[in-house]
Amino acid sequence: MKILWCVNILLPDVAKAIGAPLTPLGGWMVSLSSDLAKIDGINLAVATIYSGNELKRIEVNNITYYLIPGGQKAMLEKGSEKLKDYWREVTGDFKPDLLHLHGTEYAHGLALLMACPDIPSVVSIQGLLGVIEKYYYAGMEFSDVFLHSSFRDIIKLDPLWNNRRSFRKRAVFEREILRKVRHVIGRTTWDYSNVKAVNPSIKYHHCDESLRDPFYRNKWDVSKVQRHSIFTTQAGYPIKGFHVLLKAVAILKRDYPDIQVFTAGQNLLGNSFKERLKAPGYALYIKRLIKNLRLEDNVVFTGMLDAEGVVDRLMKTHVFVVPSAVENGCNALHEAMLIGVPSIAAFSGGMTDMMTHKVNGFMYPFMEEAMLAEYIRRIFESDELALQFSQAGRESAHNRHDRRKITDTMVGIYRDIISCPNNVLFRG
Repeated sequence: MKILWCVNILLPDVAKAIGAPLTPLGGWMVSLSSDLAKIDGINLAVATIYSGNELKRIEVNNITYYLIPGGQKAMLEKGSEKLKDYWREVTGDFKPDLLHLHGTEYAHGLALLMACPDIPSVVSIQGLLGVIEKYYYAGMEFSDVFLHSSFRDIIKLDPLWNNRRSFRKRAVFEREILRKVRHVIGRTTWDYSNVKAVNPSIKYHHCDESLRDPFYRNKWDVSKVQRHSIFTTQAGYPIKGFHVLLKAVAILKRDYPDIQVFTAGQNLLGNSFKERLKAPGYALYIKRLIKNLRLEDNVVFTGMLDAEGVVDRLMKTHVFVVPSAVENGCNALHEAMLIGVPSIAAFSGGMTDMMTHKVNGFMYPFMEEAMLAEYIRRIFESDELALQFSQAGRESAHNRHDRRKITDTMVGIYRDIISCPNNVLFRG
């Protein structure tokens, strides 16, 4: 069985092979591809767009990688005949039994379907831009959105509201993909309902996601944490709700002056003059919010973290928080729960399928920073509650993210689709 994946990033093995920068994104694809490649009878290829000038084929660790030239432009250009020709060349060389698109956000996946309409296909749902863009500003005031343009935004003509418009434009690719394919893979009630709203005839297959190795090997210990510390993994744009978390931290600081919130990724405050010039408008807004809330000594940007770095931070964390305005299934939350870190998530998107309120964590209405602060306080004040959430969270996460079970499920889905008499694209 020959499976061709279409992905949006360079996976680590091929990035190393060509000397490209590594990304911490897409850990579930790294884990699943590694597991699939070990199965007799499975021949896996992974194709993506890169910034080079020629089509490349590279073999690494029993996986065939195809690198298609064109860079970011090719990922956003709908109907590119050149890109379709590359896809025909890739499929002509590999001869896949099935195309598996990871995500619906970019035009290169749509180009693959248009170039090869007679090859059976399936799409894994990651996020859904057509829904997410409605939440883009995540409760920010009009003045926050339109009066916080940075130097970088002005020079690149890319203010905050243009980012939302980009989501809306890319949602056109998404709707077309979902209307064409007969099969999707998802994992939440949120993605199921939104996919069915676009294409009622689509067949939905449930499969959870494999996580990275280090998160299965470690267990959180309340006696070893940095007391009154909070960790969240994304703060780069409004949907992730970092501004709401900061408001909750400001409330908690009255009683816990030593409170610290750690966030992975880019330092939104900027360590140098050059970094501050390159900062987007949302970073400017966050910087002013931190100053206005007097949190300069309470916020730490860790920089980009690999899996081991995230594990190290989680093991020291008192409470993990996902304050996003909307998520499908947040793998950062799954990783925290897998280790056993007491966790809190906004009641949004597919998160309700991942956590049960007051059983393996707390959930709160997005934008309700007072409720978020109260739930953080309860965990700070009760090791008994923290341990209850830790144990229940680990049990539910280890059951949901059993890698052998997930791999077997995915192989079963592949076989079902290939053997299905109606497995090619809808026409028209």
